[in-house]
Amino acid sequence: MTASLRAYLNSYAAGEVSREEMISTVAAWPFEERNFDPAHTLPDHQDNTTDVVGHAVLNGKITDEDYEEIFRRRQSR
Repeated sequence: MTASLRAYLNSYAAGEVSREEMISTVAAWPFEERNFDPAHTLPDHQDNTTDVVGHAVLNGKITDEDYEEIFRRRQSR
């Protein structure tokens, strides 16, 4: 597993990872707490927060359905 969730989701968006593998991997990802920093209004200074997953939806890298399935699986762990 790569150390960067953002890089992993970019690999998925590039077709390098299957949807099922991506969902399983991200659902098990060890998310970090977001460090609030007023100088960073976007989570671009952290690569492993839930904000990164949310921004992947907004940027078209994953679908709303992918997002929902990821967090459904996280809750059922």
